[in-house]
Amino acid sequence: MKHFLGKIHLRWCKYCNLPVLDKTCNVCKRETVQVKITPPGDVRPGFPKDIEMINNILKDQFNVQEDIFKNRIVLLNKTPGVDYMKEIILDGTVFAILKYDVEKSNWTILPTVEGARKIINAGGFKKIVGIRKDVVPYILERHASVLRPGVVYFSQDIREGDEVIVLVMDENEEDFKDTQVLGVGKARMGYQEVMKRDKGMVVKIRHAETPKEATYLRETGDLKESIDKMIQANEHVIEKYEKEAIGFMRNTVERIKKPVVIAYSGGKDSLTVLLLSLKAFRDRGIEFDVIFVDTGLELPETLENVEEVEKRYNLEMIKIESEDFWEKLEEYGPPGRDYRWCSKICKMKPVERFIRSRYKDGCLTFVGLRKYESINRSKKPRIWKSKHIKGQIQCAPILHWSAMHVWLYLFKNKAPYNKVYQLGFDRVGCYICPAMELGEIELIKRYYPQLWERWERYLREYAKKNNLDEEWVKGGWRWRYREQ
Repeated sequence: MKHFLGKIHLRWCKYCNLPVLDKTCNVCKRETVQVKITPPGDVRPGFPKDIEMINNILKDQFNVQEDIFKNRIVLLNKTPGVDYMKEIILDGTVFAILKYDVEKSNWTILPTVEGARKIINAGGFKKIVGIRKDVVPYILERHASVLRPGVVYFSQDIREGDEVIVLVMDENEEDFKDTQVLGVGKARMGYQEVMKRDKGMVVKIRHAETPKEATYLRETGDLKESIDKMIQANEHVIEKYEKEAIGFMRNTVERIKKPVVIAYSGGKDSLTVLLLSLKAFRDRGIEFDVIFVDTGLELPETLENVEEVEKRYNLEMIKIESEDFWEKLEEYGPPGRDYRWCSKICKMKPVERFIRSRYKDGCLTFVGLRKYESINRSKKPRIWKSKHIKGQIQCAPILHWSAMHVWLYLFKNKAPYNKVYQLGFDRVGCYICPAMELGEIELIKRYYPQLWERWERYLREYAKKNNLDEEWVKGGWRWRYREQ
């Protein structure tokens, strides 16, 4: 499998039905298999709100009646795409893609063939296209589309552009089985048009396989039980990564003799670095400061997490306040992906002032940067000199960790991670960020309507003054060049 940004660590123990980040499962000692996912493969666990959202979409889209994911581990893999896209991993295979449809402004499920089998077994009988048996070889061997003459059944609920499940059926057959599932694809016609036509492309097949039964592995229990089993299956991996990171941090501090700073953001990665720092430095009497920058745009759970972490680990974080975003907004206008003044003014400048005033000869700052997060971060060395703050050296002890390494480490240490993650967010940061995708913005609107209302009110006022359209308000503001 081609690697992008780094090695894809995710493997699966088919016997225990557990994700494992090594070739061997630590529970049964059996060999694991590679999970075929889209690079970079920075997978995270699915939380109850994620599952609830997916189940709601499945019910609306395919009329699924059962909870396919009950007592099973679900992982989510963020994939490159136009907007919000995640692979849903179940029983060690990709079940479907969860996608935010920019044109329709809603989420949709794109099932794999295996996912379609499980959808059928769960009573998902909407969006079904039945085809004749003699058409099957053309689809499997020639990768042909479904044409109107081959159709024997077509759900009345299908509209052009819908995701559909293609079954192999006899004329007038109405009993849907997983062993009939041939493929999945997109409808090129709606029900009304199909009924009027006797030829033409009906479905563009995305994937097709020889029909067979769905594969089910053993249940792992509720979320708590599943987490405990994941920890046990990966304990050897977690201990190996922790030991290496602690050794690296200690050696770096001994070699670079500067005051030690831990940068805390309220996110999972910086929490992992903080836990490693406590284990690496406290028992050796190495003093360090922990800093948190309050941009004024933090979600309530982030500020609560800072207090919780302080109490749990007997810390006194240094809280750096930034300049008022809303005042600066009048001066600079909306930030954009190509106009990140907000990051410079509200985060980097306050940190720069603090470090220059407190550490005359600079400092050594440990940060929760990981190479799987972006191409730019993948090119970073593990230790580098800051381009913005003279004398500051930055260090990334978890540079080579995937998101699953991080989550398993936090779970094992029963760490108080930010509750924002439980709502389906992949990242913790400002609730106004031009780097957000439209799908993430929809989550902000759903869970923090009052916060978003203030921002949208500003966008509409700005758009009115500058003759900008609704598309700009909806998401175009994230690129400054689009105003031109």
